[in-house]
Order: sequence, then C-alpha cells, then structure tokens
Amino acid sequence: MKKMIFLKLLVVASLFTSCHDDDVVFIDETDNLRINKILEFNFDETTGTTTTESQTESSFEIVGKAVSRMAGVSGNAIFFDGLSNEIDGEVNTNLLPDGEFTVSLWASPRSYPVGTAAMLAMTSEGSSTGVMIGLNKFGQIVVQYFINGSFAQTVTNEVIPRNKWNHIIVGISPASQSVAIYMNRELLTTANIPSGSITWPSGSTPFSIGKNTMGQMMGIFDIDYYSGGLDEIQVYSGFSTPAVSDFISAQYGAPGEVQYNLNLDYSGDSNRPLYHPIPDFGWANESYGLVLLDGTYHMFYQKNEVFLGIANQNWGHFTSSDLVNWEEEDAVLWPSTGWDNFGIWSGDAIILEDGTPAVVYTGVDGARAGIGTAFSNDNYQTLDKNDGNPVIAAAPAEVDLDFRDPYVIFKDGLYHMIIGSGKSAIGGNVVYYTSEDFENWNYEGVLFQGDKNQGEGSFWEMPVLHEMEDGRFILLVQKTPDATPAITFYWTGTFENGVFTPEFEDPKYLEIVNGFLSPAVVLDDAGRTTAIGIIPDEVAPEFQRQQGYANLFSLAQVWTLNAEGTILIKPHPNLENYRGEATNFGSINLEPGSIGNINFSGRHFEMLTSFNTGSADRFGFVLGQSETSGEEYRVYYNFGTQEWVVDASNSSTSDLVRRDVRRGSFSLTQGENVDLRVFVDGSVLEVFINGQSHFTGRFFPESGDANGVDLFVEGGSASAEVTIFEIENN
Repeated sequence: MKKMIFLKLLVVASLFTSCHDDDVVFIDETDNLRINKILEFNFDETTGTTTTESQTESSFEIVGKAVSRMAGVSGNAIFFDGLSNEIDGEVNTNLLPDGEFTVSLWASPRSYPVGTAAMLAMTSEGSSTGVMIGLNKFGQIVVQYFINGSFAQTVTNEVIPRNKWNHIIVGISPASQSVAIYMNRELLTTANIPSGSITWPSGSTPFSIGKNTMGQMMGIFDIDYYSGGLDEIQVYSGFSTPAVSDFISAQYGAPGEVQYNLNLDYSGDSNRPLYHPIPDFGWANESYGLVLLDGTYHMFYQKNEVFLGIANQNWGHFTSSDLVNWEEEDAVLWPSTGWDNFGIWSGDAIILEDGTPAVVYTGVDGARAGIGTAFSNDNYQTLDKNDGNPVIAAAPAEVDLDFRDPYVIFKDGLYHMIIGSGKSAIGGNVVYYTSEDFENWNYEGVLFQGDKNQGEGSFWEMPVLHEMEDGRFILLVQKTPDATPAITFYWTGTFENGVFTPEFEDPKYLEIVNGFLSPAVVLDDAGRTTAIGIIPDEVAPEFQRQQGYANLFSLAQVWTLNAEGTILIKPHPNLENYRGEATNFGSINLEPGSIGNINFSGRHFEMLTSFNTGSADRFGFVLGQSETSGEEYRVYYNFGTQEWVVDASNSSTSDLVRRDVRRGSFSLTQGENVDLRVFVDGSVLEVFINGQSHFTGRFFPESGDANGVDLFVEGGSASAEVTIFEIENN
C-alpha cells in the first residue's frame, strides 16, 4: 500500500508540472477530484511598481508609499506596510466558479490590523457579491463570502503567526455546503454553508490584494490594510478537500526565515528625525519598561503600525547598547480574544529576583482595565502571557476613574506596584499593591492622593516610583485629562513600609515648556538615573498620514536631585560619542536687529552655546529659516517676563501643524552667563539649560530651504561662544 501511494504522488506531481498552465489538473481521477487554476500571482519581479498575473498575463500596479520586495517562499514576495500598499484590478467574472472555489496563498503578517484586513478580496463595498480571505485584529483567519446574495463568514480559532511564512488554503463549496480553512497543512476549521451558488458581480469582479474592500475606516484612516509579506497567491475552481490541500501544499518546500524589506526612503523628508528613537513607520506613544539586561537596554512603547492613532494597541520594542543608537525589534505583546481583547496598554519591565525578565501591563476589554503579567525566556525578544491573567482583575472600589499603567519595583523583600487612577470628586491618585511572588497581589490602598482643586489633575497616568542615588524617591505622574494639557510633575521624598512621604507639598513640573511626557526611568550601567520620554507631534491626522509615522522619543537624559528635591536634567554623556565634524564660530557679538550672526544651515545637529547675556532684554536662536517662504522658528528667553518662549507661529506654511507660542517660567538674571546645549533633529528640538533644566519643541517647515540657523538679541547687546556638531548616527 505504501508503494502505491508513493507512485500515485509521483503521478500527481508529474501531472501538475506538465499541466501548470492547462485548464484542469486531476488530483485523483477515481474520486474525480480536480482543480482548475484561474489566477496566479508569483510576485517574482525584481524592480518596478507593477506585478503580473501569470494566467492572463495582465499587469497590475502596486500602490502605496513604497513598493518593497522581499525574499519569498519561491522567488520574491511583496511587503505590504499596513497603511497604504495594495494591488487592485478586475477579473472577468466568467472565469470564476460559482459552485466550488479555492484560494492558496502564503502570508507572513508583521502586524495585525485594527479592522479586518484582506490578503485577497474579490468583492466590493455594498455589492453583496464575492469572497474575501483576510485576518482580524487578533490574527485569526477570516473568510467572508456571499452565497445566493447572502453574507456569511467563517473565522478560525487559531491565529496566523506573525513574522513567519504560513501557507493558507481556503475552499468554499456551496455545491457540497462546505467551507474549509487550512494552515500549514493542518485543517483548522470546517463549516456548513447553504447550498446554491457563490454570488459574483456581472461582467467583471474587482479584486484587491492587501486591502479589504468593505470600507472600514476610523476617522480619516482605512483600517483594513494588510501588514506583512504575501506570496504565491493562486485561485482555483474546485474545492480544497484534504487531498487537494495536500496536492497544492506539495508544490512548496519549507520556507526560509522572514526578512522584511521595508524599502523606506525618507531622504526627501527633512522633518524626519535621524538620531532620536523613532519607529520605522506607524504610530508610537508612551515609552515605558526601560530596563538594562545583560548589557542591552530594552525600551517598550505603545505601538500601532497599521493605524496612526489609539486603537488595538500593542507593545513596540527598542534595544540599545548605549542609550543613544536604538534598533527597532519585533513587537512583543498583542491583544488576544480574552480579557485584554481591546488593547495592550502601558506598563513596566522588571528583572525578577530569580533573574526572569518580566513585564506588567494594562489589558482592556472595552469596558474596564485589569493588570496582567508576561515573562520572557529569550531576553525580551518574545513575551509569554501569564495563564493566570489578569493578576488584578479591576480597579479597587474606592477609585472611580480609569485604572492603568502599572509600575513595579522590588524593595525590602516585596514587589511594589503602583497604578494610575483617580477619584472624580477629589483628583488623581496612584493605588498601591504588593506581592511576594509577582503572582498574588495584595491591595494596600491609595499610595498618594492629589487634589484637582489645587491644579493637580482629575486623573493620573504613567506613574513612576524610582529610588535616586542618594536614597530619596521620586513619585512622578502625568495629569490628564484636565482643563490644561497633559503635563508631567513630581514629588520627592521617602518610601518606607509602603508609605510615600513627600519633601514638599506642591508638585514640581518636570519641563520648563511643556512638550515632553511620560518618561521611562532606569539606572544605566554606571548607576546614573536615566530617563527617556515621548515627544508628541501634536499635528493634524492628515499630516501624520502624509508622513507615514507619528511621534518619537527623546534623547536620553541623566537626572540628579539637588537639596531642594528638584530634578536636575542634563544630556546623557554617551551622546558626546556621536559628535561628528565640529564648526567653531568663536566669540560672536550680538546686537539688536543684526542677522547672519552665524553662517550655518542644517536640520540635524547639536549646537553648544554659551551666552553672555549682557544688556539684552531677550536672547535666543532661530531655526528653520527660509528665504523663499519666510518660515522661521524662534526660541528665546525674555528677562522682562522671566520665561522661555517657543514661538512656532511662523514656523510653517502648513495649516496642519502646530503654530502656537508656548511659554514656561524660568528665573535668570540679566547679564549672567547661560550655557545651552541645543539638539535639532528634523522637526524636534531639545534644549538643555546650564546642565540643569530641559524643554522641547516641534516645528514643521515646508520649504526646501528652511534650514537657516541664527542667534539674535533684542533690547540690548550680548555675546556668545558657539560650536555646532554634526551628529553621526544611522
């Protein structure tokens, strides 16, 4: 019997090879099993923006921000970015069977969608016709189809693994009232369907590879694009019985490892940062879980590659050896069909006392939030969720606002966790839990309560409880929502026996001019408290869609405390290792109305400036100057009002970006020396003052020549010593 089966397989393989372009291939003549190949996309082109369907030899355009080819299962494949890429066209409906229909394709998802994405959609919105093979936000295979004009769908319990090639075969047979879905030679799901016919449109049937055609949107964004690699798409008449599935699968050997080729070209985007941490593309928010493990820093963040906003959140992952040069890794935590089905939100990372890398995170089911844990056995390259999740099912009864963003430390033989929350009648707070084993958590009450009537916010998020080198603790939170923008403030004090005792009553603001939020904190390899936070774009969604990305993260900062409990902020010393060519302008005399005080143009550099403020009423610098458009971004100190001013009112000709004026109080004496380290990186500005204070800004000029840099004074003269460094970082 084994010999007969072997001979039969040889005959089958021979038939398929010799009949590759013929109409009918018989799988088993005895049982009259046969398939007829109708369409085939191999994606084997090496260049260009088109691909050819080999059965009809028709050429179709690949649309989107970039056409990215990658190594496929056989030859080349195409990478779809999940935001813009698709291939669409039409096929003669007369070619399509209405009784038995099979699709074979190879897919390597990189990100799961917000809506239902299509790998192949042969249908159109509102038509009540056709078939779609795709995946939902959990990565489950979704097959949608119209039988006799009525809609139906079949969904697998299993998910398509990300970042590996998976062979998917789907068969639909109203003739035998069956749907069958296979993945990697395993039958996942079968379902009964009505008898009748697959409903196709008359004349021609539209199709899309890489995007659903049912019109799912959230705001201005489509949420039905596919993200990842696709290869070897074949459409047959005939039904995918197990024998047919085996026959199709036998065409392929074992696929290689997936290596995505994003082919992103930002060379024409002068606003794109080059040396700040930023994902390759997509949306980022809230850095957290900054941790040092075996010489590598890991930082996690809120991520979405397939939607430029908050929806179906997952955890992005960066790594670095020095806190400056960051590499983006695969995302590590995703929503699943259980208690965290609505999104995986912020949290923290910790190396447990037994050496296990672990995280705590917020899971949301659409109605309420809970806290889960996950563990890694490969240095945070992957995370396995705790089977016992949620370890904290819901907020304690005494708080009535949101409940999210756990932060955890180990002290005095216990794990201590704080979580952001609030009482609507009083204000924001952090609630407090302890555990001996990181598994069973005891609620200990409210660790610290704010007062919204004192401007401390209605709700607190992204809390941090960190021990400084001198033994004092920082309790840092971000207040939101409020009548004011989200803003980060803190107290310092002691944390003993589960009690935080502040050194001062009123919180201190972390930033001079608000624009840096939710810092993640770690002790670096030299024992220095180091922080990295998010610097949001604060631009219109349409502008972010044009960019293809949203938000970024700050440069690494070193924090120390002075005697009054104020956090002193300076750039991390490792940044100096990336200084390239230096231009030293020496001593410059500055007079009111003078221009061209330094001869420099650029959008990516560090400027080291020591001002002797002299008799000037105002002193500062101008970035992004354009002779053609008049765009300019002015940053200065006003002695009269004792504040730093970030004036973006003329920084861009676009109506889609922020063009506001922001101010922050800061005490300086006219005539004193002021040392600035100014980091300019595309659209982002970071300013460090006297090695003690910090603020950020954003500017988005449109003109190609908006790269002029200058110093200026008003109301009196001053002088400055200036050196500008190129930054060498890829």
